[in-house]
Amino acid sequence: GGSGKSTFFKQLQTIHGHGFSDKDRISFKNHVYHQIIEQMKRIINRSEEFSEDYPEEFGDCKIGNNAIEAAEYFELLRDDAPVTEDIADKIEILWNDIGIRNTFKKRAKFGVTDSSSYFFDEIRRISSPNYIPSFEDVLLCRHRTTGVVDKLFTIKGTQLRIFDVGGQRAERKKWIHCFELVTAVIFVASLSCYDEVMFEDDSVNCMIDSLDLFKEICNLQWFVTTPIILFLNKKDLFEKKIHIIALSVCFSDFTQQPPNSAGSNNNNLQNGAIMNGSKDNLINSSSEQEEDHMDQTQHINTENTNLLYDDVKNKYMIDARNFIKKKFVAFNENSKTRQIYVHITCATDKNNVQNVFNDVQQIVVSAGLERNNLI
Repeated sequence: GGSGKSTFFKQLQTIHGHGFSDKDRISFKNHVYHQIIEQMKRIINRSEEFSEDYPEEFGDCKIGNNAIEAAEYFELLRDDAPVTEDIADKIEILWNDIGIRNTFKKRAKFGVTDSSSYFFDEIRRISSPNYIPSFEDVLLCRHRTTGVVDKLFTIKGTQLRIFDVGGQRAERKKWIHCFELVTAVIFVASLSCYDEVMFEDDSVNCMIDSLDLFKEICNLQWFVTTPIILFLNKKDLFEKKIHIIALSVCFSDFTQQPPNSAGSNNNNLQNGAIMNGSKDNLINSSSEQEEDHMDQTQHINTENTNLLYDDVKNKYMIDARNFIKKKFVAFNENSKTRQIYVHITCATDKNNVQNVFNDVQQIVVSAGLERNNLI
């Protein structure tokens, strides 16, 4: 769960379906309310647990005196309560509390949805009596899929019936045996979950669980020759996180570390390549022209250093991404008869989704033709 697969489904409904009418979006209203209350209660609980049980390590997670009353209010609040203006007042107090913010930063340890910060920031609009969820609200709302949902989409003239199935452990047994005759399998995994724990079991790493499930799905008897389309999703979050949290927290065999901060790299590079005796020149210089020339030279070299550092960061990010990709692809036990098609995706990016599913349409058409011995 939490990989973003249902977000793809919502994007497809907008791009290749009938979109979301006011009536459709209103149906997400209670889901938005539920996410806000459930996630804030979860943050409050962990804030108290962290600060009380591990004060030396997580003392910065302690809820401030100004927010204690609001936190106590949430202890008695039902998860399915509508978000009123009174509740919005409490959310604002809590969301402005430094202890709550610090706990949210550690959300990977206890399974709080990234998009919750968006809804906390939008709490005034959401608490309005006339609130109708926007498309962005619908897209970012985390509503767990239960059972099997299917819809028919026409992509580049081809009708595709796409099934969205529950990714949580409890849901898998409901659908895992149902798709013997599918033309292709789309598996969505989050790139950014390598340091996160599962919502259902905070002793299990999300990336490891995704790999285990992929291995199982990939090698089921029903899918031995079925093309697998792997979406490594949330590339935007991954590209930010990978420079802060090393991939080795999940994979000890990935030995690269994030590059040092830009400042320290710049200093080292400047000391070796930029100054190069210019200090003496600057001290001895008496003309403004020479000083201007030195300033310009240092500015140009600093820009080059920044560009070099950006290249190093980008290479590290790509190396880490490819490492994860290889981990998944290695589970294909039928590589001679079946290909894994890998796409790096961002489900909240409409253009990315449109381009990716244009490729999916081609893969599915080819697979259908091959299955029927037409190619």
